[in-house]
Amino acid sequence: MKKQIVSILIAMALVSAIVGICTASTGNQNNTTQSVLNNSISVNGSTASHNGISSAPTGIYGTDTQLSASTTSDFKTAITASTTGYNSDGVSAITTGQYSYGINAQTTGANSDGVYASTTGSGSHGVYANTAGYGSAGVEAYTSGQYSYGVDASTSGSLSDGVYSQTYGPSSDGVYAHTMGSTSHGVIAVTNGPNSYGLYGATSGDGSDGDIAVTTGANAFGLVGYTYGPGAWGVYANSNQSYGLYASTNVPNGYGIYTPNYIYAKGTKIPNADVAEYMPVTENVTPGTVMVIGEDGKLQPSTTSNDTKVAGIVSTSPGVTLGTNNNGNPGEQIIAVAGRVPCKVDATKAPIHAGDLLTTSDKPGYAMKAEPIEINGRSFYPSGFILGKAMGTLESGTGTIEVIVTLQ
Repeated sequence: MKKQIVSILIAMALVSAIVGICTASTGNQNNTTQSVLNNSISVNGSTASHNGISSAPTGIYGTDTQLSASTTSDFKTAITASTTGYNSDGVSAITTGQYSYGINAQTTGANSDGVYASTTGSGSHGVYANTAGYGSAGVEAYTSGQYSYGVDASTSGSLSDGVYSQTYGPSSDGVYAHTMGSTSHGVIAVTNGPNSYGLYGATSGDGSDGDIAVTTGANAFGLVGYTYGPGAWGVYANSNQSYGLYASTNVPNGYGIYTPNYIYAKGTKIPNADVAEYMPVTENVTPGTVMVIGEDGKLQPSTTSNDTKVAGIVSTSPGVTLGTNNNGNPGEQIIAVAGRVPCKVDATKAPIHAGDLLTTSDKPGYAMKAEPIEINGRSFYPSGFILGKAMGTLESGTGTIEVIVTLQ
């Protein structure tokens, strides 16, 4: 009996010793453990290591796909990193394997950021990602909750980019963001320091875009950039091979680029060749139709020859459009008032050759060759009814040719 009691006492002593050793060995990890309870991963200047993630000089540093975080609760951030030291990145991820994301964060709770990074030291990136593997995105973020940003980056130090991404593999995007929630932006970047871009992307692989943002929710912008420092652009695009910035829309009469402010350009190249203006019309007619001013001030197709009320030609695809309203232009059509535009012409009375002056025809909506009048043996064209000059030739019948609109 005494031997059994002694054995029990020895076992209890061993258990107590083991617990003490474990408590001592994990004492330096309390900050990281507490942060993991609140967020998936949160490191703030600590030097602990946990689950293959080291935070010695960097907020969070991971290789391959060691860094993967997801949250499902509201107001929880998948990854939070904060650094104050010089040249200390909030998040730094490097991958070399194919289809391996530098950072992969997914959130489903409302107001929960996929990645949140804040740096105050100079030369410290909020998020730094470098991938070399095929089909591996530098940063990939998905959010489905409302008001949840795919990536939220804020920097205040000089020369500290909100997000910096560099990829070398083909078909590897510098930054790819996809949001589906209402009012959830694909990427939002805010910088306050001088010479700090809100978003900067550099790629060298074929078919690799600097930035791609896809949104499906209402009022959710693909890319939003706010800058407050001098010399800091909201969006900066530079290309040595192609377009610095390319924008397209699938919405009818949608704007590739829209601004309520002025646009400054050193030069402008426009493929289409006419200047047109939205004007009220009595009826919608086909492009190329010659229009005159009606009694009520609205434009209508011409019906008489040599009409001094001629106003222009319905444009086919204007290079410059004036009088555009944000909510559309109901009851109006685009009328070419200058430049080169296709025009309906009538050569039944006289053939039309390049360089001939044109006026309105008896055939509704058509132009014809203008004939001069003679007074005291001198020929001249009365002012007011000249529509423009023919750029093409039509020997007989009706057709469509290019015309330079020169109302006179």
